[in-house]
Amino acid sequence: MDVASLKGPGVAKSAHVNMMTDTIITNMSPAGLRIIMRSLLAAHPSAVSTFEAETRRYITATMMPDTDTTTIPAPDSSSGLETLKTRLQTIRCMIGCGLCFQSLPLLGDLATQAVQMCVPTSQGDENATPNALRDDFLAAVDGDVVQAVTAIEKSLVSDRGRRTLSSDERQAVTGVYQTLRDCHAMTAERRLEFPYTRAFLATAGMLGEKATLGDKETAAPAEANPGDATDSNGDGHGNGYEKFALNGRQLPRIFAGLWQLSSSAWGSAPTSKIISHLSSHVTSGLTAFDMADHYGDAEILVGMFLSSNPRRDRVFAATKLCVFHPMTVTREAIKANITERCRRLQSERLDLLQFHWQDYDDPQYLDALRFIAEDERVLTLGLCNFDTEHLEKVVAAGIKIHTNQVQFSLVDSRPTASMGPVCEKHGVKLLTYGTLCGGFLSDKWVGKPEPGLYEESITPSQRKYHGVIRAWGGWSLFQQLLQVLAAIATKHGVSISNVATRWVLDFPYVGAVLVGTRVGISEHIEENAASFGWSLDREDKAQIDGILAVSQRQQMLESMGDCGGEYR
Repeated sequence: MDVASLKGPGVAKSAHVNMMTDTIITNMSPAGLRIIMRSLLAAHPSAVSTFEAETRRYITATMMPDTDTTTIPAPDSSSGLETLKTRLQTIRCMIGCGLCFQSLPLLGDLATQAVQMCVPTSQGDENATPNALRDDFLAAVDGDVVQAVTAIEKSLVSDRGRRTLSSDERQAVTGVYQTLRDCHAMTAERRLEFPYTRAFLATAGMLGEKATLGDKETAAPAEANPGDATDSNGDGHGNGYEKFALNGRQLPRIFAGLWQLSSSAWGSAPTSKIISHLSSHVTSGLTAFDMADHYGDAEILVGMFLSSNPRRDRVFAATKLCVFHPMTVTREAIKANITERCRRLQSERLDLLQFHWQDYDDPQYLDALRFIAEDERVLTLGLCNFDTEHLEKVVAAGIKIHTNQVQFSLVDSRPTASMGPVCEKHGVKLLTYGTLCGGFLSDKWVGKPEPGLYEESITPSQRKYHGVIRAWGGWSLFQQLLQVLAAIATKHGVSISNVATRWVLDFPYVGAVLVGTRVGISEHIEENAASFGWSLDREDKAQIDGILAVSQRQQMLESMGDCGGEYR
């Protein structure tokens, strides 16, 4: 008899997998098992901790090196880069399941081996310029060290703020930091670009070390004729980009969202390309960037860019202070967090600090906001994912709020219900994300069949917004919306994404739309800017309203709650 089928008192809580289930596991493809696992964890979030614990046990028992050594053997010449890629996959699993400190010596070894394998030994080497495959792998290692450091930062959070590293933990971080220094010396000797700038700066920051590299990739490229064209705002750009006023600043109505730096799921790029893309945004007039304390090394990269930009005053850096777990709010803890944001951004002030508080039942969020508001280093104070009720409570407490960052799109119009009118009343501007639904609101999805929720090709953002589309009305109605948007886009000579962005921008309480930016990997500056300079006419709005009228947009307030309710 199958033990798992037994019921009643005294039966063990854990049993073997029944034979039929084991048959599925044995014969299902790896891709299929991944899809099923994602579905199970999405349907049963309480199982995530068990999944992570079992992953830790498996990795510790089968994949980690012997306890008497902290290194992994170098690959032989026949295995090469593919062996290193397989090892990187194992390390990523370690980071994901909480073995972040244990992953550091392995990451250090892998970083060294990758440099030795991918970087030419001399200028005369026929491989003097590493090919794209090698560049991509080095960038992946660089990004994964950052992910490990980010995971460690999260593990240090306690109810009284951020605890310090223990001696053993500090030793582990110091080990990989020293390894990266050695790799830097190796590439500097050969006068080659250092591939681990992001990792070096992240580990140095955790140790409190003042990191200096002097590499050309850390400097912002010189702008082409900066200041030659001057518009009425005096920002050096005559491009006609729409702007809005925020606490005395004139800002573009599209911010570059850097949340994709929080995961390697969107790819990794060399630091030099990331800095170059940031510079391209600023040169074009899209001078505002949105990030957070938990978006990987986004703050560090923007700080690096700011420190080398002669026109730092033109760049607007918005970041966040997010409290996801219970904490005891003190003035000292809040001040320390602001100090950390300034350090990472290499700035004495924060253009905009947006505050997220997870548990509304704990009223300490008002104390935290008061402490932030009285810190002179915070020039502008905003909120992130606050609902209307608690936004009003903050305002009633006498705390000046300038912005609230919330989800807002054609398929999630919850801000139009109560948030928008309250923002207009109190002079609060919305900064909106999810406006393109992870890329679903684009020309490429017109006429396409509904994707499987957990298909390998679907990004983490699309998995999220796929659920939003279902709650809004389903894929069939969404296709009708895309057809209407396509006709409007053709009429105005723009793209569906531009129409979707324009629809949100036309609400008077919206300051700017945040568009996710895969910096260093792909640029869509001109494409995004095509959302400016025109408006939807009465006929356009009537066609869109015809689709929205038969959607479940009103019911979403009940199923998802007010703005930010989907996270609580």
